[in-house]
Amino acid sequence: MKTKVCIILVSLAMLGSSVQATVYTGVCGEHLTWSYDTETAHMTIEGYGVLKNTVDSLWWNKQVLQASSWATNYETYYPYNSCKTISLPEGLTGFSGAIFREWWNLTACDIPEGVTKIPAYLFEKCYKLKEIKLPNSVDTVGQCAFANCTTMVKCDLGKGVKYIGQMTFTNCYALNSVRWSDCLEVIDGSIFDGEPNSAVYDQNSVATIPLRDTLFFPATFRSNKQISWCLHNSPVIVWNAKNPPTSSSVFYNLYDYWKGDFIFGPDVEFVPAHLCQWTRQKKVELPEGCKWIGQGAFMGNSLLETVLLPSTLTAIHQEAFKGCTKIKHISIPENVKAINSATFNGCTALTRVEMPAGISTIGDNAFSGCPNLDSIVLPTELTMIGGSAFSGIKLQDSLVIPDKVVSIGTNAFENWSALRELSIGKNVVLIGDNAFKGDSAVTHITVWAATPPMVSEGTLADIPDSAWLSVLPDSRKLYREHPYWGRFRMNDTPDSAMVQRTVIVDAAETTADFTWPTDSLANTYQIDIYKDGNVFCHLTLGNRGQLLGISFAPKRNRQEAGELPYTLSFKVTGLDEASRYTYILSVLDEQGTPIHVYAGDFATTGFEGDLKQPDGNEILPTPPIIPGDPDASVFTGISLPGCNTPAANYQLSIINGKLLLITPTGTFTVSGHRIE
Repeated sequence: MKTKVCIILVSLAMLGSSVQATVYTGVCGEHLTWSYDTETAHMTIEGYGVLKNTVDSLWWNKQVLQASSWATNYETYYPYNSCKTISLPEGLTGFSGAIFREWWNLTACDIPEGVTKIPAYLFEKCYKLKEIKLPNSVDTVGQCAFANCTTMVKCDLGKGVKYIGQMTFTNCYALNSVRWSDCLEVIDGSIFDGEPNSAVYDQNSVATIPLRDTLFFPATFRSNKQISWCLHNSPVIVWNAKNPPTSSSVFYNLYDYWKGDFIFGPDVEFVPAHLCQWTRQKKVELPEGCKWIGQGAFMGNSLLETVLLPSTLTAIHQEAFKGCTKIKHISIPENVKAINSATFNGCTALTRVEMPAGISTIGDNAFSGCPNLDSIVLPTELTMIGGSAFSGIKLQDSLVIPDKVVSIGTNAFENWSALRELSIGKNVVLIGDNAFKGDSAVTHITVWAATPPMVSEGTLADIPDSAWLSVLPDSRKLYREHPYWGRFRMNDTPDSAMVQRTVIVDAAETTADFTWPTDSLANTYQIDIYKDGNVFCHLTLGNRGQLLGISFAPKRNRQEAGELPYTLSFKVTGLDEASRYTYILSVLDEQGTPIHVYAGDFATTGFEGDLKQPDGNEILPTPPIIPGDPDASVFTGISLPGCNTPAANYQLSIINGKLLLITPTGTFTVSGHRIE
């Protein structure tokens, strides 16, 4: 199409005034034309197809450039022009590039339905663009599409946008409303970036984007790029991403500029690593269904006060709440099995932690730097305490290390200045160097481990020599002769609390831990386990708890049994779930004569019946029966009135004259009947 000039008025410089009323036209696509009215500063584009940046189109038209108040030299001209408004046709399908970039005077532009992509930089540096609304057909917004639109107040991205490029709203310091679709998937980098007045990003050098809209991140959102560099001040952020990448620092560095609420939506199944690192939310409440929290998810949040965790949570990864200096109380859900490294490191206001019994591991530095913790109750299932796990706790005066703990890490309880009484469980094998380092006030140590736990010279060095040590009666000699344990004071007679009186059976799903009192005259220990009156397994152990022989009832699957360190404890595996068992534990001397005999019941997880026989009931041995002795009682029959249990479910055991009837409901002492 030829350029059509309707009116050309020559400037009358000598008269000191000029009058312009010119319309320019041109081609801007295969099926698109443009016309520009210099009097109204309005451009109209007609036709259909893709808007292109050709030699004869838009700002590159020499006549338009010369008419522009910004143009001084066509050859060196940047695309600044005086166009204020533009009309786009309904047949427009797209843009070939940053067509409107640096149109400084553009105030409005309506984009028609049918356009699917907003190219990168399309409206960059349109300094007077106040508002824009994208049609629902747009699914992609390119990087810097609205960057440096410094007076833009409102941007509606429509209902179809799935992708937003990085730096989309860079330096949009007047923006108070931005809305995107509920099908948004990716924000490819920081979109609220800005140029500071200095090299340091802080509240004095960066202007804040005053958003008034809630920023909603839908279930479809999956980007792992940082999208917010401490600039926007939206009142609410809703994170409802169902399956984002496991590592995401989306809201990293929402410093003092952001004062709003952070809400996790109902579709959240996990919190990605570093999601809100160094942000400033005051409350974290995760929905039911959320299963884990990623590494460093809320690390460094210095305003966070309240943390509410769901019952479905199974894992909290390392450094998740590190440096959250205002958290005072945390309750860990039942399904969490480990407190990982530095999870609550540096939570200086933390006073109370509720840990479920099932926690098995507390990692390195898990609670170090939490000086105000006034009560620590270690979980019963705990097996490992990491290095510096509780370093620096000053207020608690007693500590009980549970029986299942095997190792205690280096510096684990360093600088517990108020600790007075220390109890160490029976399975502790290793205590790391400097575990109790610091200005110690410990006065009494109780160790339930039969063999002294391995320690270094520095492990106990800071505990005063005047501290009293209580150990199991049969272990006193081992502790007295130990180079490090032996320096503490020990009573001449065993502490009554250390003398075990009964057998302890701790049964789980398919295992049972037996612990029994020691005897200096014992040569062997014999354990017989019965199920439904039949022998389930037979174990013979040495006087130090070592396995000597094992045999099983016919047609039983082979069971494994592993020896624990010398604690006179033994674990039996391969039991049936939801089952009731009866046991007899015999303490035998060198001649095989019983010294003690214990009988009792126990059940594995899921058993719903009653255990009527007291656990660990000791039966005092009686003199052996001498064959042919006329006074001997010989068993001839059993009579249990009202009992309908088949005889096959009974087992009779004779231990040196003591007759024990083992039934599905208990173990009973019975009387023999003389044969006349």
